[in-house]
Amino acid sequence: MNQTCFIKDAVIHPMSVPRIGNQHRRLLFVFTAMWGLLLTCVSLPLSAQQAHLVLDEQFTSHAFNIRAQWKVVPQQHAYDTVMARFDDWPDIHYPSPLADNDRLWLRARISNMGDQPLSLTLVSDRTALDYVHLVLLDGRDRITDSFNYRVSRSNSLPSRLLPTLKFPFVLQTGQSKTLLLSVKDNGLVAPQVTLWENHALAVHDRNMVLLFGVAMGTLSVLLGYFLISYLYQRTPARFWLATTFAILFVFAFVIQGGLVHWPALSNQVEAATVILLAAFLAAQVRVCHTLFPRIPLPLRVLTLLAPLGLAAVVLTQSAYQMTLAIYLGSPLIGLLIILSALLFRDRRNPTQTRTFLIAWLFLFAVYAVQLDLTVNVMPVNVLISLQCVVLMMLAMLSFAFSIEVKEKNLNIQQLSAREKTITQLNQFYDLFRNSAEGLYTSTLDGELRSINPAMCALFGYEDEDSMLREVENTRNFYASKEDRDLLVGEILEKGAVMGREIKGIRADGSEFWFSLSCQIRKEAAGTFLYGSIFDVTERKQSSISLEYLATHDSLTGVFNRREFEKRLYQALDSHSEHDCVCLLYLDLDRFKVVNDTCGHKAGDALIKDVATLFQDTVGNQGDLARLGGDEFAILVTAASEDDAYLLGVKILNALQSYRFVWENRIFSVGVSIGLVGCGDDGAGPEQYLSMADAACYIAKEQGRNQIHRYSSDDDSLKRYEAELDSLAAINEALEHSKFTLFYQHCRPLHTPLEGDNFEILLRLEGEEGELIPPNAFLPSAERYNLMPKIDRWVVENSFRWLADHPDILASLQRCSINLSGQSLGDRDLKLFILNAFETYSIPYHKICFEITETVAIIRMDDTRSFMHTFQRLGCEFSLDDFGSGFSSYTYLKHLPVNSVKIDGSFIKDMLNDPVDAAMVASIKDVAKALGMKTVGEFVENEATMSQLGRMGVDFAQGYGVARPAPLKEYQPL
Repeated sequence: MNQTCFIKDAVIHPMSVPRIGNQHRRLLFVFTAMWGLLLTCVSLPLSAQQAHLVLDEQFTSHAFNIRAQWKVVPQQHAYDTVMARFDDWPDIHYPSPLADNDRLWLRARISNMGDQPLSLTLVSDRTALDYVHLVLLDGRDRITDSFNYRVSRSNSLPSRLLPTLKFPFVLQTGQSKTLLLSVKDNGLVAPQVTLWENHALAVHDRNMVLLFGVAMGTLSVLLGYFLISYLYQRTPARFWLATTFAILFVFAFVIQGGLVHWPALSNQVEAATVILLAAFLAAQVRVCHTLFPRIPLPLRVLTLLAPLGLAAVVLTQSAYQMTLAIYLGSPLIGLLIILSALLFRDRRNPTQTRTFLIAWLFLFAVYAVQLDLTVNVMPVNVLISLQCVVLMMLAMLSFAFSIEVKEKNLNIQQLSAREKTITQLNQFYDLFRNSAEGLYTSTLDGELRSINPAMCALFGYEDEDSMLREVENTRNFYASKEDRDLLVGEILEKGAVMGREIKGIRADGSEFWFSLSCQIRKEAAGTFLYGSIFDVTERKQSSISLEYLATHDSLTGVFNRREFEKRLYQALDSHSEHDCVCLLYLDLDRFKVVNDTCGHKAGDALIKDVATLFQDTVGNQGDLARLGGDEFAILVTAASEDDAYLLGVKILNALQSYRFVWENRIFSVGVSIGLVGCGDDGAGPEQYLSMADAACYIAKEQGRNQIHRYSSDDDSLKRYEAELDSLAAINEALEHSKFTLFYQHCRPLHTPLEGDNFEILLRLEGEEGELIPPNAFLPSAERYNLMPKIDRWVVENSFRWLADHPDILASLQRCSINLSGQSLGDRDLKLFILNAFETYSIPYHKICFEITETVAIIRMDDTRSFMHTFQRLGCEFSLDDFGSGFSSYTYLKHLPVNSVKIDGSFIKDMLNDPVDAAMVASIKDVAKALGMKTVGEFVENEATMSQLGRMGVDFAQGYGVARPAPLKEYQPL
C-alpha cells in the first residue's frame, strides 16, 4: 500500500486577534518537534547485514527488501556480470535518486529447511516502477525462472481491486535459490518488497481489501452526509469539507495503484498524487477561511497560494524531487494554516480551537507513519494500514466536529439575535400602542392602513376600528385639503418632512394645530407613508402671541424698537423720489415727576394713556413705536417734511390739553420732539435715530414742549454731537487704555526741598496720537457719570507706576491725585482705592487727594465721609481751586483738609491787581488760622513766586516752577 502525506485544515470563528494560549502553545510545540524529528531520518544506508532467508513450514511473510543486499550497477551489465562482481558494486544510500545509466539490484538467498515444499510469492506494493526484472538462480547460479514488468503494460498485473506486483515461485524441501531483483525508476527507487507464503498472502489480500472497502465506504458516507447537509444548510464550510472527502476518496484510489488499470496514466502516479494533495490542501485552506472569517486578506491569499504554488513547482521537477518536495512542503503549509487559525481564533469558542488542533495532531501522526515507511523502506501490512486509516478518520471526524461546534455556536448566536429581535419587536409594538404621539401608516393616495390609540384620541374617534372605517382618506385630517398635496410632493422630493405644523380637523369638526413628521418607505407590498402627529394647538397659540410680543411693546401695544428699526430700514430701502421719509423722536417732559411721586404703577398708566393719545393722533399717517421708558418714535412717509412737522404740532397740541389724574392728583405732561428728514445721504436706521435723538435733546435744552428740526449746520447740535464724540473717545480710552499720565512739580517756598512733591495730571490720546487736555473731555465725562471710571484708571496706574519705581517712591514727599465729586459718593471706588494701597504697597502718608471747592461744598456729607476714611490711614487732602466757587470760609472751617490750593485766577494777575493780591492774602490768613498749608497755582514767573513767598504762601505750582511732563519721562525737580 503506497502511502503519501496528508495535509488537513479546520477552522474556528475569531472575534479578535488573540494570543496563543498555553494549551495551543503545547500542541504547536508537539507539531514542530514531531516534524523536526521526522526530518532527521535522511540519508540512511540500505545494506543488509544478512542476505540469507531460511524458511520452514511456519513461514508466512518477510520483508525481502530489508534482508536483501542493495547495489547500484550500471545499466548495461547483465545478471551474470552483476552476480560475478556483486560485492564490488557500491551500496545505495536512501533516499537518493538513481543516475540515468544506473540500475538498482537486490540480492538474497532463500533456503527451505522445512519438510514440505513452499509456494511463495514476491510482492511489491509499488506498481508505478518503470521497469522490474526478477531472476531466480539455483545453487550453481543458473536461471530457473525470471519475470519482467513494465509500468506501461497493465496486462502485467492481474485484474483485481488492489493491484500489486507479484512474482510467484515454488521452493522445494531443502532447496535454496538466489533472488536477484533489478529495478529501474527515476523516483524513490527503493521498492517495498515482501516475500509471502501463498495462503498467508491470500488472507492478507482479503484483509487489505476489507480495510480498503471500510475506508472508502467511510469516506463515501462522510462525503454524502456533508454534501447533502451543504445542500440543505448552504454553509461554505460543509461544502469544502465535502470536497475534501471527495479528494481523499480519489487520493486513496490513486495511491493504492488504481491508475495501473489505464495504461496511458500508469506513468502519471506521482503527478496525480501531487495534484490531489494540492487540491486537498487548497480545500482545507478554504475550510479554514470559512471558519475563521477574521483572517486578513493577505494571509488568506498566502495560505491559498501555498498549496497551489507547491503543486506548480513540484510538477516541473523529476519524480524523485517531486516526492521530496511533497514531504518537505506539506508540513510547512500545515503549520502555516495552524498558525493562522491560532492567531485569529474565536476566544469565545475554545472547544472549536482545541478540536481543530487535535485533528491536525492526527494528521501529523499519519504523516509520521508515512515518512517512517518511506525512509526505512518498510513494507505495508494490515496493522500499519489500519493505523493510518484510523488516524485519518479521527482527523476527518475532528474536523467535522469542529464545523459542528462552530455551526452550533453560530446557531446559538442566531437564536439569541432572533430572541433579541422578537423582544425589540414586542417593545416596538408596545411603544406603538402606548405612544403619546399619534402614529399611522397610509398609502400615497391617502388610504389609512394602521393607527395607534393616541391617533384615535387626537382626532376624536372611539377606537382604531371605527377610525379606519370612517376615515376614507387622510385628506380629511387637514383643514385645507391642499396641505396634503403640498406635503406629499415635498416628501416625494426630500424623502421626509420633520415637525411641519398644519391646521387639522377633528371628528366633531373642530379645528386644531398638529405637528407632523412623515417619511416615505418602499416595501414589497408598495410605497407607504409613516407619520407621527401630536397636538401643538396651545404652543401654536403661544407662538402667535410670541410673534406679536416680538414686534409690539408689551405695555402699550404699539411697535417696539426692534420692529420700528426694521420698518425704518424697509422704508429707507423702498421709498421713491416723490415720498419723504421722516422720523419724529418724542421724549415726555415731566414724566419723572409722576413716576417719582406716585410710583411706577402710575408711570405705566401714564405711558399707556399717552401711547393711546399718540396712536389716535397719528392714525394711519405713520407707524408709532415705543423705544423705551418715556421715549417714542413715529415713522412718517409724507409728501414733504412740512407734513411731518404738522403732525408733530398736532401731537404737541393734543398732549397740552391732556391731564393725567392719579389718586386725586392732577399732572400735566409735555413732550419734546426731534424731527429728521431721511434723505439719500446713505445713513442707516441707527444713525437717523441718533440724529432725531440729538434734535430732541436740543428741543429740551431750548425750553421743552417744542419741535426741533435736525440740521447739520445747527451749532447746538454740533456742540451736542461733539459731546457724544468725546464720550465715545472716553469710553474707548477706558477700554483700550488710551489715557496718558503727566506730572507737575510743586516747590516749597519757605523750607528746603526734602523730597519729590508733584501732582498727577491726565491727558487723552486722540485718533492721530495728539494729546487732548482735560478741560476738553472731562465736562462730558462728568455729564455722563464716567468720572468714577476715570478716577479708578488714574489711581491704579499712578500706584502701579510708583510701585515700579521704588527709588522715586522712597524719595517721594507727596503725590497729589485729583478726585471728582462723583467719585466721593461711590462706595465701590472707596473700596477700590483701599485695595490698590494694599496691592501696590503704597504708604498712605505719601498720597494727597485733591478735591475741588465746589464739589466739596455740594456733596458735603459724601466728602467728609470719604476724607475721614483715608485721613485715619494717613492720607492728606487738599481743597483745589479755592476761591473760584462759593468762597465760603464757613464751609472751609468744617472741612478736614490739610491744605488749600488758591485758585490760579487770583495768582496770575496779583502783581498788577491789588484786589487779587488781597484775596490771596485773605485766603492764606484764613488757612493759616485753621492750621492748613497753602499752595499757589498758575505761578508763571519768578516775581510771582517771590511775592507769594513774602506773603507766607507755603508752596508754588505752575510753569514758573516746572511744566507738566509725561510721567514715564519723570525727572526730579
